[in-house]
Amino acid sequence: MRDWIVAIGFCLVMINVYGQPIRAEIPDADYIHTDQAELHFPGSTESADVFFKKMENLMLFGEGKINVVHFGGSHIQADIYSNRMRQWLGGYIPNQQGARGLVFPFRIARTNGPYDYRVDYTGDWSHVRNVSRTLDTKLGASGISVYTSDTTASVQITFDTKKNLPHRFNRIKVLHEVDSLSYEMKWLGSDSAQIHHYPDSGFSVIELTTPVDTLELGFTKTDSLQNRFILYGFYLENDEPGFTYNSIGVNGASTGSFLKCELFEQHMQVLNPDIVFFGIGINDAHGSNFTKRGFIANYDEIIRQIRTANPNTFFVFLTNNDSYGYNKKLNTNGVIVQEAMYELAQKHNGAVWDMFAVMGGLKSANIWKARDLLKKDRIHFTREGYNLIGDLLFNALMEAYENYLIAEN
Repeated sequence: MRDWIVAIGFCLVMINVYGQPIRAEIPDADYIHTDQAELHFPGSTESADVFFKKMENLMLFGEGKINVVHFGGSHIQADIYSNRMRQWLGGYIPNQQGARGLVFPFRIARTNGPYDYRVDYTGDWSHVRNVSRTLDTKLGASGISVYTSDTTASVQITFDTKKNLPHRFNRIKVLHEVDSLSYEMKWLGSDSAQIHHYPDSGFSVIELTTPVDTLELGFTKTDSLQNRFILYGFYLENDEPGFTYNSIGVNGASTGSFLKCELFEQHMQVLNPDIVFFGIGINDAHGSNFTKRGFIANYDEIIRQIRTANPNTFFVFLTNNDSYGYNKKLNTNGVIVQEAMYELAQKHNGAVWDMFAVMGGLKSANIWKARDLLKKDRIHFTREGYNLIGDLLFNALMEAYENYLIAEN
């Protein structure tokens, strides 16, 4: 009976009865090499099949949650093309209210952040990033920490539900230093809340009676030993099925930057990713000490830590965009990163989405810049460029998923 439902459901997806586009519309342009835009599988599809089976249960039966993690540097901190993916996946089937997942108060760290939520705060705060030469405190999966000794400090995160998907939540995992030196948290929202601490797991949980779209948190000193609060991020949850798309990016971050995050492995237990998009590499390739061997070794260790949370995680390796250095010299290391990503995908039963080839390879940055898709630095995309990349990646994922359904049925 279930096989019959799957077959019918697959047909419904293919004819688009949900009222949503099966594919993002891509311009018919010679600078977009659509023949290279699919997911490439240089090795086994075992991990992909596990993921697509879970995706099938969600897409066709409305069952379960899928946790996505998308890593990168400045391409991801701004959360433009990762948010494009979030919008596509979150809106693919109507009435899915997947949770927002990991968010961080970037404004406290005096840097840019996603545009689907606003950050307000009070008090004196300090911050440290995984690209800093010296670390004043530990770092977690987000790659940034903020900390305060000010008991008048507070933080508020408000979602813009008019322009984005509604990401209401009734459970907040506060990733923070949970010890005897930490201030107590106090919920400042109008809804009643219960707070539970889990020191061994490195977080506290705020349980709300009803879903909300605004986080309001203050701090109070309840013991003479308490002298600070160290925050690594908020993980926002709800009880609905759907996609939780976590974007994790730090401007200037390389693979080595994330290996400096002492609590990375612990926080992966919270995120528990079903699929990871790996877009870390553009800053590695611009480093003077870049080697393919070291690059692969760094990724191997990051993958090892993620697999402690979920051994079946499906990894999608995103090659670098073609780029030039700040000295205006063509960065040929993009070819080496491309080779490394294919080797990593084969080694870890993952897939490659070859952005480098989709753009056209070496010197294609000039063409994309001329089309106003890359900025003058020929490293970062314009908003239009990021949205195009998000559309292409979404199409590649959906094509692979539909190929899985065809093979299964």
